[in-house]
Amino acid sequence: MKHILRRAKMILGALAIGAAMLLSVGQAVAVDKLHTRDGKVLEGTVVREMEGFVWFKYTVAGIEQTRMFTPEEFTKLERDTVAAPAAPAAPATGANPGTAGAPKVWRPGTPRAAVITMGNGRDDKEGDMVGMYMTKHALEQMLPMLEEELGSDGTGVVVLRFSSGGGALLEIQRMSDVIHEQYKKKFRTVAWIDSAISAAAMTAHCLEEIYFTPQGNYGACTGWFGNLTAVSGRGLEEVLFMMEKISARGNYHPLLMRAMQIQVPLSATRQPNGEFSFFADTTSGDIIVNRDREVLTLNAQSALDIGFSRGTASTIQELQRLMGYTELDWVGESVPGVLWPVSKAEKWNIAYRRQVNRDENSFREYVAQYQLNIQAATQQQTRQARGQFVNRARQALDKIRNMVRNNPNFILFNLNMETEEEYREWLEAEEKRLRDLMR
Repeated sequence: MKHILRRAKMILGALAIGAAMLLSVGQAVAVDKLHTRDGKVLEGTVVREMEGFVWFKYTVAGIEQTRMFTPEEFTKLERDTVAAPAAPAAPATGANPGTAGAPKVWRPGTPRAAVITMGNGRDDKEGDMVGMYMTKHALEQMLPMLEEELGSDGTGVVVLRFSSGGGALLEIQRMSDVIHEQYKKKFRTVAWIDSAISAAAMTAHCLEEIYFTPQGNYGACTGWFGNLTAVSGRGLEEVLFMMEKISARGNYHPLLMRAMQIQVPLSATRQPNGEFSFFADTTSGDIIVNRDREVLTLNAQSALDIGFSRGTASTIQELQRLMGYTELDWVGESVPGVLWPVSKAEKWNIAYRRQVNRDENSFREYVAQYQLNIQAATQQQTRQARGQFVNRARQALDKIRNMVRNNPNFILFNLNMETEEEYREWLEAEEKRLRDLMR
């Protein structure tokens, strides 16, 4: 499922950028220049800066827009002689207090909130694949941490910030179950979509509250296996049925997700009460949502037009207002380059993804070390000579064991075993093999 959608993610993200319109926090008469990594030079005005991120207002084809650029997206910023306005002081909402590690003073009665990132395709030390970097296991591990940080009285807010190009079908139902049956019962849990393609969108679909970033995109939920072969027949019907049930969890019309999975037309009409009706054609509704022979992907504006998105936010302060809060205590510490405080649960989440990345890159090395030392041990004539090679083999086996302990999905993805029982039997057999070599 991931194979071709990473490219789609880049293309759709670029299209969404064209429609991104942010509120300016000030205006300067200076003409600044932003040099992007793809060689373009944008002329306009810096309207805001924070920890290396730049909000830049410029004009494209006569249309003025403001976009946030991450430090990785530009190489140089040239300022005119007139300084751009400074960023406004952070409101008293508990958001990013300023000094990293500064002690937090909780205000009684103020709900606490945390951002949990669901994938991070912008960091080559992490990753964004559903099933590998976004897992049921990780969600379950973070749950008690979030209860400790946000409280257990039901007032806490968890924002799941999606940035993923897809992944494994098998993990969607598992993650949906944890979010729906545990997170939603303990916290007000919302999705904040930076990019949710394929399995990522299908995972987020159980959440009733979905917000977008200005460049957000959501959809293209087609399934693939093997050499880019589309899921079809009974397999497709099973996935369509699964997503009908998950759509019901999020209170979404099933035709909406269906148009993201297969090529079907879709239109919509806004009713007087503000709700939307959807139709499996392009003529019955006032809004054409998806044309025939296309697979639906929503951007921030089109999601808002059909009531799927609750609003568009580029910062946690904007998101907070959209959720109806005048004040939230955003838990965590300020971290350079991160636009929200990093909670203990999110810190664990980042460390988890990085360890998965290290294990994924080193798996072949673990296996090679194990096999080479087993082979060397079998060629030794004495128990003492075999011992050093058996110890090295055991160290390699422990790395594989720790890899699976950190992410049980390695059992399938790397060891090609279908069940934990099969993995345990294999592990016991290898342990016996090591013991036998020392007899």
